[in-house]
Amino acid sequence: MSGSEILESVVPRSIIIGKSTIRRIPDVIQSLGLKQKVMVLTGPSTRHVVGEEIFEVVTNQEMDCEVIIIENSSLEAANSYVDLVQRYKPNIIISAGGGKNIDVGKFCLTKLTNNTEMISVPTATPHDGIASPFIFLDNPTEEFIGESRPPIAVIADVEKILNHPDIVRYIQAGVGDTVGKITAIWDWQYAWRIKSEKYSRFVGGVLENADTLFQSQVSEALINPEHAVQIVLKALLIAGVLMGTSNDIRVGYGSEHMFSAALHTETPEADILHGERIALGTIMMAKLQGQNEQILSILRKVGCPTKISELNDDIPPEAIIRALQKAHKMNSMYTVLGRTGLTEKAASRIAQMSGVINPS
Repeated sequence: MSGSEILESVVPRSIIIGKSTIRRIPDVIQSLGLKQKVMVLTGPSTRHVVGEEIFEVVTNQEMDCEVIIIENSSLEAANSYVDLVQRYKPNIIISAGGGKNIDVGKFCLTKLTNNTEMISVPTATPHDGIASPFIFLDNPTEEFIGESRPPIAVIADVEKILNHPDIVRYIQAGVGDTVGKITAIWDWQYAWRIKSEKYSRFVGGVLENADTLFQSQVSEALINPEHAVQIVLKALLIAGVLMGTSNDIRVGYGSEHMFSAALHTETPEADILHGERIALGTIMMAKLQGQNEQILSILRKVGCPTKISELNDDIPPEAIIRALQKAHKMNSMYTVLGRTGLTEKAASRIAQMSGVINPS
């Protein structure tokens, strides 16, 4: 960075991971000097997991509080929630639940004119959006909408996350999203070398070191689910914070995410988690990039599906091939996919060579 350049970044001021952390929310609000008019955004299921408890601990401290139940995260629905939030005029939005609720909260934050801040309270290990400023909504598919200020605080209650009925699957999906940073960083460096795009060596180096540390810990983590949750949460938080530090989505978004978005358009109703799609995309993009087999090794250690048939046997191999062919259209950024993407023959070959689909 030359002396004339200015780095301006915003990151969470408070991150708390542990047990029984929900009860600390009022203290966090007070310590951050926030006015005490709260709106909680939570889902139909997560309201019973954390939403009602947040309402109770906040109102017990005589703070004003209202609750909105987030039914879906389409752009149309998000705009309707914005109307409700604007009428209430909160100083604090608490987005509690999965990635959907957190992204809707960040979207609402972009539409408010007053000095509103957001607190993220994840109930699973979905993706790095729990701490990043970037927003993805179903529009009608997983689409990058823009950015807001990142959450001013992230409060993760490990006990709540461990009680998730699909905890192992969500840990695996969190690992899938985390390994996606390996191919995303490669793409970012590739665009820097080929297209002279802006690249932060510091942020890239920090993330690469964090990925190395994550890889050394993840195999032992699943022996103890609580330890696994903490490791995955920390990895996702580091990525989200680095996105805010660099103010660049490329920290955690590359060709693997573009494939994920394309697959979502092919299979919008399929029961596939974000991190599971990222895992498949990362396996194939790593093969295209010429990276070694470390990604497959990491995913297999935690039991994350590495073939589409393991993930959902109702999805035909043709859906993977079509998603690969149009992945480059999901975002204008330059990646290993180039500007024109893959031919059908090349897409079929890479999907088979990587083992994501079976040889024809």
